[in-house]
Amino acid sequence: MKITLAFHISVLFMASLIFSMPLVVLAQQHSVQAEAITAAEQDANQDVNKPFWFGVGCFLTGLFFLQEPVGYIVPPLGIAGTYFYRPAPPPSRLIGKSPEYVDAYTSAYQLKRGSIQAQWASAGCLGGCLTVTAVILVALNELRSK
Repeated sequence: MKITLAFHISVLFMASLIFSMPLVVLAQQHSVQAEAITAAEQDANQDVNKPFWFGVGCFLTGLFFLQEPVGYIVPPLGIAGTYFYRPAPPPSRLIGKSPEYVDAYTSAYQLKRGSIQAQWASAGCLGGCLTVTAVILVALNELRSK
């Protein structure tokens, strides 16, 4: 029995359709995840109360003046705590979304939010250190001038 060229072409076409379907599904999942991650990072950036976390950093600088062992331990632990405090996104943003979208959005939101909080708390801590240093230098200058 002789197999024609048309049969070979149709078999190759069907095989390519069967084996390309998982690739299409993976591409769709990747685009959903990329969309979720982008949206989550934008929302996390908007949701973080930056002045509050800057103030937390300044407060942590003030804790440095506590008794000796506590003053050296609390500020670094506080900065680490600002990173590890990662609240969940508001559920209203996830209504009607696929499970893959919800999973990608939630993890990206929490990671980005913790990162932003730690950055602003660190900036506040640095700002607090500079302020305290400036106050000490001004006070020392005033004492020397008397």
